Amino acid sequence: MNTILNRAGRNFLLRHPWQLALALLGITLGVAVVIAIDLALDSALQSFKQAERTVSGKATHRIAGGEGGLDEMLYRKLRVEHGTRNLAPVLQTYLPIQQNPEIKLRVIGIDPFAENAFRSGWQSGQDGAQAAIRLVAEANTALIGRQTAEALGLNIDDELVVTTGTGDHRLRIVDLISPGSAAATEALRNIVIADISTVQEITGWFGKLSYIDVIIPDNGTRNVQPRLADLLPGDVSLVSIETQFESMQQMTEAFSINLSAMGLLSLLVGMFLIYNTMTFLVLQRRGLIGNLRLIGVTRQQISRMIIAEALMLAAIGTTLGIGLGLLLGQIMLQPVSATVDTLYFRVDRLSLSVSPLQIGKAILLGIGATLLAAIPPLREANRFSPKHALTRSQLESGTRRLTRSVLLLGLLLITAGFAVGFLSETSIQLGLASVFLLLFGFALLTPSATLGFMSVVEALSGRHFGILGRLPPRMVGAEISRTGVAIAALMIAVAATIGMNLMIDSFRVTVAQWLNTTLQADLYVSLTSDKTTRDKAVKDQQLKAVIAELAEVDQVSTVLHSQVVAGNKPVKISAFELTDASKNGFIFKQTFGADLWRAFEEQQAVIVTEPYAYHNKLKTGDSIKLQTADGLQDFKILGIYYDYSGDRGRLAMSRTQYLRYWPDLGYTGIGVYGVMGIDLNVLENRVRDLLQQGMELKSSRAIFDASMQVFNETFLITETLRWLAAGIAFVGVFGALMALQFERTRQLGILRAIGMTPRQLTGLICTETGLMGLTAGLIAVPVGLFVAYVLIHIVYLRSFGWTMAFHVDPAVLVQGLLLAVFAALLAGILPAYRMARTRPAEALRAE
Repeated sequence: MNTILNRAGRNFLLRHPWQLALALLGITLGVAVVIAIDLALDSALQSFKQAERTVSGKATHRIAGGEGGLDEMLYRKLRVEHGTRNLAPVLQTYLPIQQNPEIKLRVIGIDPFAENAFRSGWQSGQDGAQAAIRLVAEANTALIGRQTAEALGLNIDDELVVTTGTGDHRLRIVDLISPGSAAATEALRNIVIADISTVQEITGWFGKLSYIDVIIPDNGTRNVQPRLADLLPGDVSLVSIETQFESMQQMTEAFSINLSAMGLLSLLVGMFLIYNTMTFLVLQRRGLIGNLRLIGVTRQQISRMIIAEALMLAAIGTTLGIGLGLLLGQIMLQPVSATVDTLYFRVDRLSLSVSPLQIGKAILLGIGATLLAAIPPLREANRFSPKHALTRSQLESGTRRLTRSVLLLGLLLITAGFAVGFLSETSIQLGLASVFLLLFGFALLTPSATLGFMSVVEALSGRHFGILGRLPPRMVGAEISRTGVAIAALMIAVAATIGMNLMIDSFRVTVAQWLNTTLQADLYVSLTSDKTTRDKAVKDQQLKAVIAELAEVDQVSTVLHSQVVAGNKPVKISAFELTDASKNGFIFKQTFGADLWRAFEEQQAVIVTEPYAYHNKLKTGDSIKLQTADGLQDFKILGIYYDYSGDRGRLAMSRTQYLRYWPDLGYTGIGVYGVMGIDLNVLENRVRDLLQQGMELKSSRAIFDASMQVFNETFLITETLRWLAAGIAFVGVFGALMALQFERTRQLGILRAIGMTPRQLTGLICTETGLMGLTAGLIAVPVGLFVAYVLIHIVYLRSFGWTMAFHVDPAVLVQGLLLAVFAALLAGILPAYRMARTRPAEALRAE
């Protein structure tokens, strides 16, 4: 009997290829989007980890200082005076090359002989001792990965021309790195290895190190680590490699959660499509199921047949989804990595990494979502007696009764959504859960709202258009078991689109206003040379003095962006030399007294950005302990100001206070304020004539435009995922309409037989689909407003620590409404066309 049932199920699916394809498409797209996001995010993080592990080898810890680097005498002190072994000094930088100016190679200076104990990835698969001797004995020599050399058209003994702040330098390639493993080969892409003295010479960083790698055995962590930490200066820290990796992962957690939520939204919309298809497959066979029940087939056997079909669809759809997800992941890797590179840490290589855990997660999601969506149709198939299973009216009358219970459940979920959102304090996951609760709650309200709206439309259209005016809304309401799900799926996608659009527009307006306030200077000089270059501070001060003496210049301000340590974690810091005009560029969360700027210059104090204060639970008047060469120092927080340049935040300090505890690294930027009425083109030309190689000059307008371009690129991924969700919803509406076409063939055939023309029938179906889209759009507008409010004031505040103004653009609401109507009308074209071409005699035949 089971064999006969399974064969009957398969034959039915094969006779309805459209519905089979739509079900598979829903599963495939939902799984593909989720796995693509997971792969792209994890690959970016794994790329960073693999590159670091390949270079650091067996290192367990790292000695690091600020952006000024380490004094190489510290290495000598630890190695010679204190006899500390298993140390490897490293000096690294990123340099453009003449062979391809668009890319920067990571140049790493090492002590080749000290590296032997670490067995770094560059040593694998070749004679490490011979390579070490050549790096030390031959001047301006380097190693480069074979893959990179082939890409640049270089061979052994060719010269690689790199550009530094001291000019162009030629490095002769003495060997090609050929690691044994594919992972190490990929990790060493765009990496150049040279002797540490060579890198010091070409960069001008004499006597400087970037960090020192350390090997501390597991059994020596308790004894060796504290003793080594005690030997370090106050502004130098000892951190484990794994702790660094964990910090990187925590930095991207909010970004990861938000993108994953968009992927799950696509899967949620896909579940509606799966539910729609499974319901259709059950309803189309209600006669068959009724006959089977009459001849003795049990409910359990019917259930097993439907579950087997769902599992088959899940297996095929999930397999296709994994394949498509790998392709989408490769496509998304570039924009995701670019965002991570811009906001968090540098990602040197782009390679998609796939783990069995991710494949397992995709399989679990695909099969789990399909089975979950198949539960209601399964219950429907087993709910009626054999007699009732033969009548469609039982389903619709039961569905109408069920809408009352669903209405109450929807209201309960909406209440729970708001409660979870506003009462869950700082949890990002619960904030996103509130969005899903709201969407699902309003989706459950959709059938009741549809029935009410159709009653109003039927009364109004009937007065003006007679029976043809009453039919479309009546047909929508009569088939609520089918139309309600399709409208709900479309409503969710459109509401998410409206909510995301409003959130992005609000963020864009907020950032634009912030930039217009922050960019007070007319011109900005960017000093991009490395902070540890010899005499950089002196040269920067000389440049500032020369610019200030120009007749066209009124004022000059400066900033140094650096890094300090607070609570054993690196923190970005900006040391300012402010003018009266530049002080107007700070927007504080609270009003401040007239003595704030005097205290900022004279006291041991800082002002902090809103994200830093939020993530570290700080407020005005609190103190921060910063690690300096003189030990831990307390700095009082004078105020909290808005900043949207990063989601981890930074500190701001007067340059005077900064130089009390940290070395002078020159300037990162110089702000130039022209005299009143000056022609900015003239001022720009005068300043540009003073600049040297590696310095850039931009107007405030150019910086504004570039910043907004970065903003748009950052949200490109979100835009793509949002439209994918809308596309899945469109497929859902299309599937529902195709299902309705099959189910109402006799009904529409009767209308044709009693005199309705093909044109009238086409208008009837298009009006019906238009009403479905209009209903979805009208519900989606207020839901989208709720979603945007929760995203702005709960999710994004918790994720990034940013306060944004809620900006409602009426055009976004109108576009959302039109999108819903257009999607529904577009999805109804094919069903309308096919029904209009169906002959009445064929339509009246027994189904």
